[in-house]
Amino acid sequence: MTSRTRKDGRMVHKLIRKTAKEMAGHFYEFAAHDDTFYRYYPSLKFFCEYEWQRFVTVAKQTLTDMLTGTYPDTYKAEIYEALLLDAGLPYSVQETQVVNIPH
Repeated sequence: MTSRTRKDGRMVHKLIRKTAKEMAGHFYEFAAHDDTFYRYYPSLKFFCEYEWQRFVTVAKQTLTDMLTGTYPDTYKAEIYEALLLDAGLPYSVQETQVVNIPH
């Protein structure tokens, strides 16, 4: 393992973490074609372990969007529960984006 390991004490529901890591993996497959990127992140596993937290917000949004899709109700219930439980975690509050604030 390289010296660039990152300890992340983030509290995120396991479904959201899994989704974020999967998204990181898909991003890696796209970005690894760039030599500079590939030198810095030599493996998919390293990239996902090191950078997954950057995909948490988009993972939450994707899961939220899936609630209105044509998925089975049991799957939607699992997603809803994960999002609800995650919202109560301390780090979840830090990722809340404030929009439409008058300047």
